[in-house]
Order: sequence, then C-alpha cells, then structure tokens
Amino acid sequence: MTRPYLHWSAHCSLYSGKTRSYLIKKGLPFLEATPGHARFMHDIRPAIGFFSVPVLETPDGAFIQDTTQIIRTLETWHPTPAMQPEDPVMRLLCWLIHAYGTEGLFKAAQHYRWSFPAENWDFVVGEFARGLASPEDTDPKAGLARSEAFAKAKVAALSKIGVTSDTIPSIEHGTLRVFDLLERHFQAHPYILGGRPSIADCGLMTALHAHLGRDPYPAGLMKRVAPALYRWTETMNRPGITDAEFSHMPPEYVRARTLPDTLISFLRFLWADFSPELHATLEAFENWRARTPDACAGSPVSLDGTPLLRQSLGQISYVQNGHTITREGWPDILLMHQYVLDVHRNMQAADRATLDAILTQIEARDMLRLIPSERLARSASSTVLASPV
Repeated sequence: MTRPYLHWSAHCSLYSGKTRSYLIKKGLPFLEATPGHARFMHDIRPAIGFFSVPVLETPDGAFIQDTTQIIRTLETWHPTPAMQPEDPVMRLLCWLIHAYGTEGLFKAAQHYRWSFPAENWDFVVGEFARGLASPEDTDPKAGLARSEAFAKAKVAALSKIGVTSDTIPSIEHGTLRVFDLLERHFQAHPYILGGRPSIADCGLMTALHAHLGRDPYPAGLMKRVAPALYRWTETMNRPGITDAEFSHMPPEYVRARTLPDTLISFLRFLWADFSPELHATLEAFENWRARTPDACAGSPVSLDGTPLLRQSLGQISYVQNGHTITREGWPDILLMHQYVLDVHRNMQAADRATLDAILTQIEARDMLRLIPSERLARSASSTVLASPV
C-alpha cells in the first residue's frame, strides 16, 4: 500500500465500532475522519448514494460502504493474519456469532441508547454533533440542533424495529442474558473463540461498543454486572492480541471438539434468541419472491423495489423471550445467514459430523434447514438477488 486506509466513521456510530476493531486487530494501517469533513459530502456521499458511516476509503481511492463487505474484502486482500479460523466448523461458528452481533442485537442497541433520555440524551446528542461537525462550523448551537433533529428521528423509528413498551421487557431480558453469558466467558477467555480475535468479536462489537459500551446508561449497567465483558470492549479497541490478564494463554482459537462450556452456553442462547427473527424474515422473503416472479438477478430485495440502506420486506412477527415482536423485516439478516450456510456447503463429512454434534448440543439442528430459495448478494449499497451460480 502506498498510503493507509481511511476509515470514515464516528465513535457514536453503531457499525463503526465493528470495522474499527477489525482494522485494529487485523493490524492494517489506517487513519480516521468524520463525515463532517468537506470531502465526505463532496466525494463520498455521491459515490455511495446516501449518508452513512462507516465507509472505508482504500489506498487507490475506492469506497466500500457495507461493514461486512469491508471485512470480507479485506480478508481476501490481506489473508494474514487471518481473522477467521481455518477449521471449517469453527469458521461456521465464527460467522454465526458475527451475524448475531451485526443483526441480532440491533434492537437492544437502539433501546438502550434511546429509551433512557435522562441518562443518555445530552451525551449522545453531543457525540453526534462532534461526529458530524465540520472544521468550518462556527456555531455550536447549529450543530446541536442538527444532532437533536437526527436523534428525534431515531426515537420516532423505534417502533419500526420492534422496540415498544410491550417488547422492552423481552429486549432487556435478552440483553441481561447476553451480558451474563459473555461475562462468564470473558472471565476465562480473552476473545469469543479463545485466545485470538476473530470476525465474530468484531460482529459483537457492533452493538456492544458504541451503544451498549459507551452510552452512559448501558455502559454503567455493563460495568456493574459484566465487568469482564466491558474489559473485552476495551481490548477490542487496542492493538495486540493478548492482554496482561491472559498472558498465559496461547493466541489460538479453541478446538471444535473441545468447545468451552461458556461458549456452548452462549451459542445455545444465541440461537434461541436469534432464530425466531431469522425464521420470520425467511418467510417474508419467500412471500416477497412469490409476489415478484419477474424480479431478476440484480433486483433489490425490497418490498417497494427501492435500493435503500435498510430495505424492507414488510412487517414480520415472531415470539422472542415470550413476547411477540412486530417489526420491519430486513433482508440483510438472510445475507448474513448465507455466509454461514456457505461454510457448511464446502465442509467434508467428518467436519459435518462434528458440527452436527455441536448443533445438537446448542439446540440448533434447524439452522441448516433455513435456506432461501435464491441466493442473495451485496451490490453497492443494496442486498439484491444474486446471479445464478
């Protein structure tokens, strides 16, 4: 590389935490800039078609917007050090945890940011103002006003993603279970898959850093009930592999045949928590496909055909933690699951047998049966129908 990568991001941004931790742990040289910089509005927003962070600017001047696409591209361009296990069973579990962190914890992240205004509002609005501010801004009040308008729009959209007074008990119950299970794991392991970081850790950082690990109310909660988990969020934002607490542990992934009990427990909860939404989204996709038989390769997977940042398949309903969740169905969750299925497709028989034993143990035998009738792909900013294989 003739120059470093440029990570257009903000510390209050949900998805920036995912790609920032990846770049740090991957050891790639990079700089950061906020979208308040004039170049962002002049060059980058027109190039990607909408306002969003993070965006990765490559050394040759190309832009990659989607966080998973950023990671998958960089894993191809820079295969070492690998951020995913070589063992196919562990690699599948890696992509499963990545999907849960990227999509499955989204409701929790939004609830804990926006449902506690007394504790969070001034901090979050101030962080947005800082992240969006231009060096030429001379009126701090104008920046705060823009940030407040943005924040109010986020609050108004909570019901669209299933955060309501009826569902909040389910969301909070699930979040506390995640905190408890990951606290037990990170007391004994520096990373989710053992002694070295992976894409799975980066996926979890999506919700567990900016929203749950920085905003005042959830960060205080995490520090009180899950201090080892909070320590992990700090570890994921610093270079190097091993912290002092785990200097005795080799920087290696755990073996599929000897998964620690703490990881098994987390995976069992993950699937129970995540699979209802995945089932409902798959059903919505199949219904959409039946209604749009003429949609061809490259068509956006969207109810209205619009290639938006968050394409909608319409409302979905499912039961999670004893409560019915009604929200917009997003096809991105199916694309994340497809990466899991792709690993399984290329497995040898012995590895499939090992995986079957794990899926039985975590009560997830239905995971490999959730297969969309057509492949999906990422094209620029959209999830689209893929070209036939």
